[in-house]
Amino acid sequence: MTTPLPDGYGPDSRLKEGPEPKYVQLAAVLAARIERGDYPGDTRLPSVAELQDEFRVSRGTAQRAVSVLAEHGLVRVSNGKGAWPVHP
Repeated sequence: MTTPLPDGYGPDSRLKEGPEPKYVQLAAVLAARIERGDYPGDTRLPSVAELQDEFRVSRGTAQRAVSVLAEHGLVRVSNGKGAWPVHP
């Protein structure tokens, strides 16, 4: 079962307190950025540390968001190297 991505999050959205966990919100924002083309196929997504800094979240939250993207088939993860978007 995959974690559903909520609607209403664009590529420039901010995370907020609410019913959706922050990792789901972050995954939705990153999915919108992938869809917009911010990360072409050969460009790595920001690292977990970079996501922590940009969104002011914990390491676990950033890692879990990337895992959700992988569940949806939006990224491929190479342990220790990063995550890359999957483009059809």
